[in-house]
Order: sequence, then structure tokens, then C-alpha cells
Amino acid sequence: ATTFVVVAVREMRCHYEVLGVARDVDDDELKKAYRKAAIRHHPDKNPDNVDEATERFKEIQAAYAVLGDPHERRWYDSHREAILRGGDGTRNDDESDDEEPDINLWSFFSSSAFSGFGDGAKGFYATYAGVFDTLDEHEATLHVAAGSEHTPMPAFGTSKTAWAEVRAFYAAWEGFTTARTFSSADEYDLRAAPNRHVRRAMEKENGKLRGEARKKAVDCVRALVAYVKKRDKRVIAHQAHAAREEEAKRERQRGERAARQAEHDEQKKAEAAERAARWDDEDGLKLDALMRSFEEDDAADAAAG
Repeated sequence: ATTFVVVAVREMRCHYEVLGVARDVDDDELKKAYRKAAIRHHPDKNPDNVDEATERFKEIQAAYAVLGDPHERRWYDSHREAILRGGDGTRNDDESDDEEPDINLWSFFSSSAFSGFGDGAKGFYATYAGVFDTLDEHEATLHVAAGSEHTPMPAFGTSKTAWAEVRAFYAAWEGFTTARTFSSADEYDLRAAPNRHVRRAMEKENGKLRGEARKKAVDCVRALVAYVKKRDKRVIAHQAHAAREEEAKRERQRGERAARQAEHDEQKKAEAAERAARWDDEDGLKLDALMRSFEEDDAADAAAG
């Protein structure tokens, strides 16, 4: 196993405990509890104990960020015990083997895994750079052992990493797969099979168990990627920039539509004025002809009289 070990050091508390709610709390009550706790522990409300209040306020925000998101809440509820146990620095499972990366992923599903969003040793970027580097180094080791080629995954980077590299990182890791065989998940020793029929049944069952273990491990890594991505300030900044760009684009399109409509209206107005002028000319000619007709009739009547 790789020797690069990363562990979370700060104590983790259950998100429900942080917000003081039951695990079956509904969305409305959860929001009320969050607002109440946030107001109570806001640093501005605790001038005599700003440092502790700041830490508690961050903890409250982090808890609500998970529980307030339906998808993250379902994941947390399904893996709550493993995530909370992660705080003790143990590995992913109670029973480990050489194929398992020497890192406890569960402990990183928590804001207690890092301190702030700077580039310091304990900051968000250094912490998760270490996590993903460790995972990739382990995968490389497995490929070497299997005699297969490993393509290094993009690095996590720092807070200053260009967006193209950040995007490449998430695009690759969101599709994470593993070279682990999960042989430790086997329930049956094929050497104990009395005949080939039993051996096939054993192989089938072992294959099913390996598949389940693989899915669990891959899902865990991909869920961590999603957890990190949601909190990555680089992603948040890009999304905000993209939203501004999209709004500016919509504004330009609205302006262009308004300009086209104004041009269309002006053209219609000009056409109407032209038609009106043409009709006036035609009416004038008709009136002149009618007046000449009256004059001719009067002249004829006078001559006859």
C-alpha cells in the first residue's frame, strides 16, 4: 500500500446534533432550526467569544449545507455511521487488505477535515489534493502490480489553478473507476470446491460480492468528488461568472429583439404613411374629376336653359 497517509484530525459531530434536530426532521423545521442556531452563534452576536462562535457558526453552516440538500442528506443518512467513525482515523473498512488505499475517505465528508479555503497545509485545497493524489498513487501501484498501464489523473491543484485544469480534474474524477479486484470480498475458497459445478456456483457468488464491493468503493469516491465540487470556491466562482455571462447574453438578446422590433415598427409606420399618402393622391384625383363633372353638368344645364 502507498505510504502517503492523510487523516482528518478534528472531531466530527453529527449534523443533526449540530443543528439540534431529530433525524426525521422535515425541511421546514430543519430550516427553522438552522436559522435559529445561525443567529444564536453568529460571531456578531458573540463579541466576547468571537473565535469559538466563528468555528461554531461554520459548523452550523456546514451541517445545513449537507442536510439542506436532498441528495446529500440521503447520502449522509445512508453512510452516517461510517462518516462519524471516520473521525477516529481508521481506514474505510474494519478489515483491510493490500488493495485498499491507506486513507479513510469517510473522514473527508466533513468540514472538520480542513481549515479554511486557503492554500495552507491544512486548508481545503492542500487537504483534498492530498486525498486525490493518494488515491491516484494507489491506483498506479495496482496497475503496476497487474502489469497494466495507468494514466495519471489530473491534479486537484490550488486556489489559483486555472479553470481549464479544474474542469479537467472534475471531468476525470467524476468518472472514477478502480483497478482493485476486491478479492477480499470473496466468501468462498474455490480450492474447496468438490467439483466444477460447485466451483462455478462459488465463482458466481464471489463475482457478485466483488461487484457489490466495487460499486460501493467507486460510489464513495465519486460521492466525495461531488461533495468537494459543491464546496470548491473555484467552481462556485466559475458558476457565478457563467451565470453573469448568461445573463449578459440574455440582456444582449433582449436588446437585439427590442431593436429589431423597433425597426419593424418603424418600417410598418413608414409603409402606413406611404399608403396614406398614396390614398390621399388618389382621392384628390377623384375629387378633381368629380368637380369637373359638376362644372360640365352646370354648363350643360345653362346652355339648355
